[in-house]
Amino acid sequence: MKAAIVSIGDELLGGRIHDSNATWMSRRMAEAGVGVIERRTVGDDESAVSAAIREVCVDVDLVVCCGGLGPTEDDRTRWAAAELLEEPLEEDAGALEGVQGWCRERGLPGSEARRLVARRPASATFLENSAGTAPGIRLQVQGTTVYMLPGPPAELQPMFTSAVQPHLGGGNGDARQPTEEILIAGRTEVAVADLLGDLLDRDRRPRPGIRVGQGLVRIALEDCDGDVTAAEMRSAGDRIRQRLGAAALPRGASTLAAALGQSLLDRGWTLATAESCTGGGIGAAITAEPGSSGWYLGGIQAYANAAKTSLLSVSEDLLAPDGVGAVSHEVAEAMASGARSALDASVAISVTGVAGPTGGTREKPCGTVWLGLDDGCCVQAREIRVPGSRDQVRSGTVLAAMAWVWHCARDVQAPLPWERST
Repeated sequence: MKAAIVSIGDELLGGRIHDSNATWMSRRMAEAGVGVIERRTVGDDESAVSAAIREVCVDVDLVVCCGGLGPTEDDRTRWAAAELLEEPLEEDAGALEGVQGWCRERGLPGSEARRLVARRPASATFLENSAGTAPGIRLQVQGTTVYMLPGPPAELQPMFTSAVQPHLGGGNGDARQPTEEILIAGRTEVAVADLLGDLLDRDRRPRPGIRVGQGLVRIALEDCDGDVTAAEMRSAGDRIRQRLGAAALPRGASTLAAALGQSLLDRGWTLATAESCTGGGIGAAITAEPGSSGWYLGGIQAYANAAKTSLLSVSEDLLAPDGVGAVSHEVAEAMASGARSALDASVAISVTGVAGPTGGTREKPCGTVWLGLDDGCCVQAREIRVPGSRDQVRSGTVLAAMAWVWHCARDVQAPLPWERST
């Protein structure tokens, strides 16, 4: 089965909101073995909506539209349905009672605008909205089934699950496609592409795709023709993992924090953090992972030099005007040792740097960060130069810090992203 998604709304075209609905539905359909071959975005104009639907219906079995079913003047999707079917809108008594009942239960007044959501073309059918007032609409266009769903995700997702999902792949679950995604930490996208080489050939089956998301490089293997078995998919993933070596996260780990936590648990280690330029970002990324209390003891945010001295026992001489300064390997090492001692952890990681956009110098430009690590056996420091904005420097530093601890817990020697050669 092939499908298309048509997202409707001036706010999408204007960039005021992100189209999370299309991403969510694409994922659900891919899991059910349905290939989404096209996604379109159109504004709140019935002629544009009807034209887009008519065009995509030529090549697909199913079209799912989202948005434009509300009660205001700029909601034009139901008029697009009328234009497609060449039928006038008529009021559905059952739907109207549902809308009025919804309003009564919440003490809201009825209005002519709310009556509008109870109108549909005569040959179309309504889809129940369990989370709002606007029903969805199902119709046939050129032999293709078209579902029109409301835009708010809280309404769209349950309606998609109850009304659309059962009809994907015949509704028997047998068409579910095998999938594989390999997550890579501590390497840039270019470095991963160079390492994998021929394994990223787009003529391969399953077809590989590479992207960056949430600080990780992601290799997705797709069954574009619907003829790849689960065993073949897993074998292709194993080949890529073997080529990547220690950089690939284990199967089942959806985040670097999850992989890091499992590696620490395997060693029986606990972790502490000391942060300056990231201001608690490492701790936030770690504690977003369920179960992190089993291996993460806590962190110390020592942004000011005085805090580095009082909380982490960093020598005042290092931070003095004639000293090496806060952004240095000496201070990074001292911060890591201070955090490990203060929290009695097995290992501690620290970061201190120039996030920008001000504060950089010729010797230490914006994006310069020193990381320190103390594992009880030795204390080390490594320098990275993270490109980009202040937010990019901070998020990149969080990634590099977690990657280093992850490598350390597995006794792996591997480069960090943006590591500076010495």
